Amino acid sequence: MSEDSEKDEALMQELRTFFAQVDPVPEQVNEFGKAALGWRHLDADLAELLSDSALEERSFDLARGTGSGPRSLTFTATELTIDVEIHEDDGHRTLLGQVSPPPAAATIEVERVDDDLLSADTDQLGRFRVSFPAGGQIRLRVVDRDRGSRVAVVTSWVAV
Repeated sequence: MSEDSEKDEALMQELRTFFAQVDPVPEQVNEFGKAALGWRHLDADLAELLSDSALEERSFDLARGTGSGPRSLTFTATELTIDVEIHEDDGHRTLLGQVSPPPAAATIEVERVDDDLLSADTDQLGRFRVSFPAGGQIRLRVVDRDRGSRVAVVTSWVAV
Protein backbone atom coordinates (compact mmCIF):
# COMPACT_ATOMS: atom_id res chain seq x y z
CA MET A 1 0.00 0.00 0.00
CA SER A 2 1.40 3.41 -0.87
CA GLU A 3 1.73 6.24 1.63
CA ASP A 4 -0.94 8.28 -0.19
CA SER A 5 -3.49 5.48 -0.06
CA GLU A 6 -2.81 4.96 3.66
CA LYS A 7 -3.47 8.68 4.27
CA ASP A 8 -6.65 8.47 2.20
CA GLU A 9 -7.85 5.45 4.16
CA ALA A 10 -7.12 7.19 7.48
CA LEU A 11 -9.08 10.25 6.30
CA MET A 12 -11.99 8.06 5.18
CA GLN A 13 -12.08 6.34 8.59
CA GLU A 14 -12.14 9.72 10.33
CA LEU A 15 -15.03 10.84 8.13
CA ARG A 16 -16.98 7.61 8.81
CA THR A 17 -16.54 8.08 12.55
CA PHE A 18 -17.53 11.76 12.35
CA PHE A 19 -20.70 11.15 10.37
CA ALA A 20 -21.68 8.14 12.52
CA GLN A 21 -21.66 10.45 15.54
CA VAL A 22 -23.11 13.62 13.97
CA ASP A 23 -25.72 12.16 11.61
CA PRO A 24 -26.21 8.41 12.16
CA VAL A 25 -28.23 6.35 9.71
CA PRO A 26 -31.76 5.79 11.12
CA GLU A 27 -32.39 2.15 12.10
CA GLN A 28 -35.43 1.97 9.82
CA VAL A 29 -33.26 2.84 6.81
CA ASN A 30 -30.92 -0.03 7.71
CA GLU A 31 -33.91 -2.40 8.02
CA PHE A 32 -35.29 -1.40 4.62
CA GLY A 33 -31.84 -1.76 3.07
CA LYS A 34 -31.50 -5.28 4.45
CA ALA A 35 -34.99 -6.07 3.20
CA ALA A 36 -34.18 -4.82 -0.31
CA LEU A 37 -31.00 -6.86 -0.44
CA GLY A 38 -32.83 -9.89 0.92
CA TRP A 39 -34.64 -10.55 -2.35
CA ARG A 40 -33.34 -14.06 -2.98
CA HIS A 41 -36.19 -15.62 -4.95
CA LEU A 42 -36.22 -13.79 -8.25
CA ASP A 43 -38.33 -16.48 -9.88
CA ALA A 44 -41.08 -16.16 -7.26
CA ASP A 45 -44.26 -14.27 -8.04
CA LEU A 46 -44.48 -11.00 -6.08
CA ALA A 47 -47.81 -10.63 -4.26
CA GLU A 48 -48.97 -7.02 -4.14
CA LEU A 49 -50.61 -5.52 -1.09
CA LEU A 50 -54.21 -5.09 -2.17
CA SER A 51 -55.68 -3.80 1.10
CA ASP A 52 -54.51 -2.92 4.59
CA SER A 53 -57.01 -2.08 7.30
CA ALA A 54 -54.39 0.10 9.04
CA LEU A 55 -54.54 2.45 6.06
CA GLU A 56 -58.32 2.66 5.98
CA GLU A 57 -60.32 5.13 8.03
CA ARG A 58 -61.57 3.92 11.38
CA SER A 59 -64.74 6.02 11.27
CA PHE A 60 -67.02 2.97 11.50
CA ASP A 61 -65.16 1.67 14.56
CA LEU A 62 -65.36 5.08 16.18
CA ALA A 63 -69.06 5.42 15.42
CA ARG A 64 -69.80 2.01 16.95
CA GLY A 65 -67.56 2.72 19.95
CA THR A 66 -65.45 -0.38 19.39
CA GLY A 67 -61.73 -0.52 19.93
CA SER A 68 -59.31 -1.34 17.23
CA GLY A 69 -59.59 -4.96 16.23
CA PRO A 70 -57.15 -7.12 14.35
CA ARG A 71 -55.37 -5.64 11.37
CA SER A 72 -56.35 -7.21 8.05
CA LEU A 73 -54.05 -7.49 5.02
CA THR A 74 -54.79 -8.89 1.59
CA PHE A 75 -52.06 -9.73 -0.91
CA THR A 76 -52.74 -10.82 -4.45
CA ALA A 77 -50.51 -12.63 -6.92
CA THR A 78 -51.07 -14.13 -10.34
CA GLU A 79 -52.41 -17.46 -9.11
CA LEU A 80 -53.48 -16.87 -5.51
CA THR A 81 -54.63 -14.48 -2.80
CA ILE A 82 -53.30 -14.34 0.75
CA ASP A 83 -55.58 -12.95 3.47
CA VAL A 84 -54.01 -12.28 6.88
CA GLU A 85 -55.31 -11.02 10.23
CA ILE A 86 -52.70 -9.72 12.67
CA HIS A 87 -53.67 -10.00 16.32
CA GLU A 88 -51.60 -8.15 18.95
CA ASP A 89 -51.46 -9.35 22.54
CA ASP A 90 -48.96 -7.97 25.08
CA GLY A 91 -46.29 -7.35 22.45
CA HIS A 92 -46.79 -10.69 20.72
CA ARG A 93 -48.21 -11.01 17.21
CA THR A 94 -50.32 -13.85 15.86
CA LEU A 95 -50.95 -14.13 12.13
CA LEU A 96 -54.10 -15.97 11.12
CA GLY A 97 -54.29 -16.40 7.39
CA GLN A 98 -55.66 -18.21 4.41
CA VAL A 99 -54.32 -18.86 0.94
CA SER A 100 -56.96 -18.97 -1.83
CA PRO A 101 -57.33 -21.17 -3.77
CA PRO A 102 -55.95 -23.59 -1.19
CA PRO A 103 -52.71 -25.22 -2.36
CA ALA A 104 -52.42 -28.99 -2.09
CA ALA A 105 -49.26 -28.84 0.04
CA ALA A 106 -47.77 -25.51 1.05
CA THR A 107 -45.76 -23.97 3.85
CA ILE A 108 -46.11 -20.32 4.78
CA GLU A 109 -42.84 -18.74 5.88
CA VAL A 110 -42.81 -15.48 7.82
CA GLU A 111 -39.47 -13.80 7.23
CA ARG A 112 -38.40 -11.00 9.55
CA VAL A 113 -35.79 -8.35 8.81
CA ASP A 114 -33.61 -9.72 11.62
CA ASP A 115 -33.32 -12.95 9.54
CA ASP A 116 -35.65 -14.82 11.89
CA LEU A 117 -37.76 -17.28 9.90
CA LEU A 118 -40.99 -18.82 11.19
CA SER A 119 -43.17 -21.24 9.28
CA ALA A 120 -46.47 -23.11 9.33
CA ASP A 121 -48.04 -25.63 7.00
CA THR A 122 -51.40 -24.82 5.46
CA ASP A 123 -54.35 -27.10 6.14
CA GLN A 124 -56.67 -28.51 3.45
CA LEU A 125 -58.53 -25.16 3.30
CA GLY A 126 -55.31 -23.14 2.94
CA ARG A 127 -55.41 -21.77 6.50
CA PHE A 128 -52.33 -21.13 8.64
CA ARG A 129 -51.32 -19.66 12.00
CA VAL A 130 -47.95 -18.20 13.01
CA SER A 131 -47.00 -16.46 16.28
CA PHE A 132 -43.90 -14.41 17.06
CA PRO A 133 -42.75 -12.29 19.99
CA ALA A 134 -42.66 -8.72 18.66
CA GLY A 135 -43.42 -6.42 15.75
CA GLY A 136 -41.14 -5.21 12.99
CA GLN A 137 -40.86 -5.70 9.25
CA ILE A 138 -42.08 -9.04 7.86
CA ARG A 139 -42.92 -10.64 4.56
CA LEU A 140 -44.66 -13.90 3.72
CA ARG A 141 -43.40 -16.61 1.40
CA VAL A 142 -45.57 -19.41 0.06
CA VAL A 143 -43.44 -22.52 -0.42
CA ASP A 144 -44.93 -25.15 -2.72
CA ARG A 145 -43.91 -28.52 -1.29
CA ASP A 146 -45.38 -30.36 -4.29
CA ARG A 147 -42.84 -28.65 -6.56
CA GLY A 148 -39.72 -29.48 -4.60
CA SER A 149 -40.09 -26.76 -1.94
CA ARG A 150 -39.91 -23.97 -4.49
CA VAL A 151 -40.87 -20.49 -3.26
CA ALA A 152 -43.90 -19.76 -5.41
CA VAL A 153 -45.03 -16.38 -4.03
CA VAL A 154 -43.37 -13.67 -1.94
CA THR A 155 -45.21 -10.66 -0.48
CA SER A 156 -43.82 -7.19 -0.09
CA TRP A 157 -42.45 -6.17 3.32
CA VAL A 158 -44.95 -4.75 5.82
CA ALA A 159 -44.58 -3.33 9.32
CA VAL A 160 -46.55 -5.21 11.98
